Amino acid sequence: MSNFIYCAIEINTQSSTFRNPEFQNFHKTLFLPPPTTLIGIAGAGLGLSPKRIQCFFETGIWKLGVWGRSEGIAKDLWKYETLDIKKPKSIIHKEILHSNQFILIYGTDSQTAINKISEAFLNPVYALTLGNSDSLAKVCNVQIIEETCSKNILQNCLVDGDIIKEVIENTSNNLEFSIYNTSDQITYDLPVKFYYESDYGIRNIIKRKKLSFIGKKMKLNLKKQGVIYKNEFIPVFDI
Repeated sequence: MSNFIYCAIEINTQSSTFRNPEFQNFHKTLFLPPPTTLIGIAGAGLGLSPKRIQCFFETGIWKLGVWGRSEGIAKDLWKYETLDIKKPKSIIHKEILHSNQFILIYGTDSQTAINKISEAFLNPVYALTLGNSDSLAKVCNVQIIEETCSKNILQNCLVDGDIIKEVIENTSNNLEFSIYNTSDQITYDLPVKFYYESDYGIRNIIKRKKLSFIGKKMKLNLKKQGVIYKNEFIPVFDI
């Protein structure tokens, strides 16, 4: 990772929602933007279609990362029309995060590609949204980072793999660790690549990646690689 260059983008939103793919009529939100959202907002900045921004990230090796926190969560009720004659209207409950701060990390070994990402967020082609079409994103800062490090204390971030399983399988090294119990699922197999019939047409998932969402502070018995932005450690993962 020493030859990688990273671009950190600090973003604020008043509201955001990132639908948990396991839920349908109840749109439970993930508390951090997943990889597809990170790719999508970069596409808006660059002015590229979903198919073309995926091609952009397929040129070269890329690593992504995200850190974030929200001041609260609310539920919204949406009414919509269906295609079912017997039940022409239905409702969806949505969870919405409010007063959000996110740090998005994009890394690659190409200075040209990093410059394009940086410029895309400083002077976006299209309005930037994070999560859904009305979640306007305010870019607070864009910074290039060249140094990486490894740490075992993680908080408010997205990390590669099933982190609980990794910690348990690594107990033989006798290193101290502190992980928390939660009834909420924290590890997901999330989409990272699609087959597109056209630039804006139907898409089908062709690749998933296992990722864990860490909220409260965890001390691991292994280290993860990442970058530091404003004293926050943000692990990175391949896509």
